[in-house]
Amino acid sequence: MTGSTPWAVAALVAINLFPLVGVAFLGWSTYDLMLLYWFENGVIGVYAALKMLLTRGPDGEAGGLGGLLGKLFLTGFFALHYGAFWSVHGFFVVTLFGPGGVLAGPADPFLSGAVMAGPTGFFAGGLSIAAHTLSGGLLLTAAGLFVSHGISFVGNVLQRGEDLRTAPNALMARPYARVVVLHVTLVLGAFLIMALGETMAALALFVLLKTGVDLGAHLRAHRSRPATRVPAGSGA
Repeated sequence: MTGSTPWAVAALVAINLFPLVGVAFLGWSTYDLMLLYWFENGVIGVYAALKMLLTRGPDGEAGGLGGLLGKLFLTGFFALHYGAFWSVHGFFVVTLFGPGGVLAGPADPFLSGAVMAGPTGFFAGGLSIAAHTLSGGLLLTAAGLFVSHGISFVGNVLQRGEDLRTAPNALMARPYARVVVLHVTLVLGAFLIMALGETMAALALFVLLKTGVDLGAHLRAHRSRPATRVPAGSGA
């Protein structure tokens, strides 16, 4: 069996189309949508780290203590590296598109860069950005994105065994490719909307564009990852 589970596809489409409600009834802007899609990058990173911890490698063997320590090291490195990538990306989303950002007028004190200061700011500043910017319907939709990816994780990874025989370093590389392709599309779309004006129709098309790109990437990725069951009793 190949391809994603129907529940995962349905959850992805539903949560990706929900921002249409925000655009139509809650007055969401390009900035709100960019924040939401940036937050999703962090969610993707969380589930990638879980896959790295659970995989038993191409041969289906855990590799003993050495294999476990290797997975822990790679997962920790990924958390730091991807966390920095996500935090810096969030900082630029806020500084470019947010109220008081570079494209919107005088700077907000939050945008001064202090969020990136300190020993952990560069790696975990995205958490402060999310706490500062996500609230109300935007926060609920962000939680829905986490649940949507969780449905895919449970159905495709835990139940079908997908990615449980993939090398941890291969799993570590995947989120970057998806995020780069998706967000090049989104940034270009966001600048186009700002040039044409933030009409409801333009924002709705932006949501549909993101949904189509995300769904296509999801289906292509899962077609290329056939399910493989890890023998019962072999552990995680």
